[in-house]
Amino acid sequence: MKGASISDILSRVTHRGKGCLLVLLLAACAARVLAHNPMTSWAVARLHADRVELEVELSSESAWTLMGGSLDVAPDVGARLPKLKELAPSLYEVSAGGSQLAPTSVEVELREEDGVGFVLVYPRSSGAPLRFDAAFLRSLPAGHKTALTLKDADDKVMRTEVLTAAASSLEAKADDSSSPAAGGRVASFWSFLKLGVGHILTGYDHLLFLLGLLVACRRFSTAAKIITCFTLAHSLTLALAALDVVSLPSRLVEPLIAASIVFVAVENIVRKGEPGWRWALTFTLGLVHGFGFAGALKEAGLGAGGAGLLVPLFSFNLGVELGQAGVAAVVLPLLWKLRDLPAFESYGRNVISAAIALAGAWWFVTRLLF
Repeated sequence: MKGASISDILSRVTHRGKGCLLVLLLAACAARVLAHNPMTSWAVARLHADRVELEVELSSESAWTLMGGSLDVAPDVGARLPKLKELAPSLYEVSAGGSQLAPTSVEVELREEDGVGFVLVYPRSSGAPLRFDAAFLRSLPAGHKTALTLKDADDKVMRTEVLTAAASSLEAKADDSSSPAAGGRVASFWSFLKLGVGHILTGYDHLLFLLGLLVACRRFSTAAKIITCFTLAHSLTLALAALDVVSLPSRLVEPLIAASIVFVAVENIVRKGEPGWRWALTFTLGLVHGFGFAGALKEAGLGAGGAGLLVPLFSFNLGVELGQAGVAAVVLPLLWKLRDLPAFESYGRNVISAAIALAGAWWFVTRLLF
């Protein structure tokens, strides 16, 4: 293996100032990505003929923020249960036939891992359609998502949808509890498909890892092997983690993802030629990224409260793959076109790889410290 000295690398990266803008751009992008999102939540609405039982769970950070607390200090929700009970009716706006319902009972309790659980009971007329609006999302940082699962009186899952501040409501027709299967599965499928596409398109760390893998590829066959191995690897660990077969804490997974980005980028600089062997490395590092994808699902509440897993897991992963394929379809032709330029052929690979390494190093440090 032919190595390259640090001075050689720096001279290539800074030759005539080329790539400085790209380096700064990717560094700024890195600064925007959070290592760990402590704001998690989920909800389950059980529909009975005469009542609706709404169970909501918030992380302590989410509950603390809703009460106006600052995350600069450790949340102490245990001492604020009376205030949380007052807050409970405003978490969701529940209406029947257009008329807002008031809860007849409210319970609040501390749960494992510092979570806070709420159970609210609303009266229901069986002939009126229901609407659930997750109003609390508008008081949390932008981008927070939550999963709301509808169940019938026999605790059978009817549907699960991902709600955001921009799309915070879910409607249940009067006859949903009697024939929930087909429509519920379709709604859940599209909801988690969009979540998967959105996650990969805004998952800058995953995108930069993929770019770092592809920037060294000159042949389509090499790129196809790399993409396939990345897909297989992260699909495997995504499924295992989502099903709680294997679990790794996000505080470990997030720095490892950042380290994988740095590793691939630096290797692009010190190694030359077509990386035909990289499929094996991609599979290994892709296993780590799968745990990151699973973290996004769990943050949205997948599987919590007995929610169905198979349809959301499949559609989320499909969304990730579709988003990934779309990115590769744009990036690969662009990279191959740029190689026709002498300047890019001489310096482009190293400039892009150095910028990716810088972004990955920034993530690694911040994810270890914060």
